[in-house]
Amino acid sequence: MKKLIKISVFVSLLFVLQNNILAQSRKELEKKKKQTEEQIKLTQKILNETKSKKNKGLKEVTSISRLIEKREELIETINKEINYVASDIDGKLIEIDSVNEQYEQQKKNYSKAVLRNYKSKKVYNNSLYLFAAKSFNQLFQRMKFSKYLSKAQEKFLEKINDEKIALERKLSELKGLKVSKEYLASNKKEEVKKMEVDKEEKKKYVVSLTGKEEELKKSLEQQKKAKQNLNAQINAIISREIAEAKKKADIARQKKKTETKTNEPKTTKTNEKKPNSQKETDVLPEVKLLSDNFVANKGKLPWPVESGFIADKFGTHAHEKLDQVMIQNNGIDIRTTSNANVRCVHKGTVSAIISIPGMGKAVLVNHGEYYTVYSKLKDIRVSQGEELSLKQVIGSVAEDDEGYSEVHFEVWYNQDKQNPEIWLVRK
Repeated sequence: MKKLIKISVFVSLLFVLQNNILAQSRKELEKKKKQTEEQIKLTQKILNETKSKKNKGLKEVTSISRLIEKREELIETINKEINYVASDIDGKLIEIDSVNEQYEQQKKNYSKAVLRNYKSKKVYNNSLYLFAAKSFNQLFQRMKFSKYLSKAQEKFLEKINDEKIALERKLSELKGLKVSKEYLASNKKEEVKKMEVDKEEKKKYVVSLTGKEEELKKSLEQQKKAKQNLNAQINAIISREIAEAKKKADIARQKKKTETKTNEPKTTKTNEKKPNSQKETDVLPEVKLLSDNFVANKGKLPWPVESGFIADKFGTHAHEKLDQVMIQNNGIDIRTTSNANVRCVHKGTVSAIISIPGMGKAVLVNHGEYYTVYSKLKDIRVSQGEELSLKQVIGSVAEDDEGYSEVHFEVWYNQDKQNPEIWLVRK
């Protein structure tokens, strides 16, 4: 018996745990769905802002491509939600069958009790039964028994009523789940239609670019040279800062050694070498502290703009339109709204402010051994050597020839380029 109780408790706990996990998953899906819907609205807003511009080009294609990707992501999330609701409906149907079975059983039990009571009344009259008692004690016992039968009947009725209410509640919950499933299915259908419209619009833009391949290649070559120029200047600045940091670390280390040697007691054993307890490094403790703090926020850094989407990803990848053309990107290009403020993603110090033809104005911020780069800016609101706080406005984003506002964002570890996406909080 004890073993059966233990198994029952274990199954109950397992059921509760499973429900908690499912509820958590549902919440995560709902959160993701909301974020994706916000991204779709933003992308649509950016597209609408530029539709009135005369210069139409490749960036319309990339914007619509990102919009389609987000719709696909939303449809996938809705599908998962539908599956969860369908699973809930199946579970609810099982619960309803169980409650209904109990309800029917209680009604049968009550019918039997009523029948027995009716038969007993035919045999004897309740009042006669009480007054036929041979003693006061027997009368008391018979009254007590009669009261018990009446209470038992009331309890039967209460139990039946409780089961009926429980059944009605479960049926109401089931109805709500079915409505929710129908809404999600309708939502999915609507998003699929919108996605088809977006795909058709993308085709039109692709067709409009046919015959302009040479012009596009020329534009890409100019962008490539601008990015190479930015890369060379950043590399030179970081290289200089690394050399200066190494020099400072060497001076500090030499000074520490001299102080240690002066404070050491004189000894006759000149050949004995004392082991160095601290590992020698080219990085000063304060620089390492800044670096460690930056690393601790990996995947949690805020975006350099309040809202936007990644139009061009990090690394080498195929061009959206031109066959056999590969794009090399040292960072990410975030498309945003017109005149958006560009913010510092982590506290640091402005190492340099530079201007690059084709990349606008750029700011290099030092975070110890890490650096962040913000380019394609139209104005700068910080100065070289200034200490910046988290989310401090650096400047505002510039508008390109096609009417789009983009910020080019990079993350460097010394002279190694990092993928900025893995450093920023996921949107």
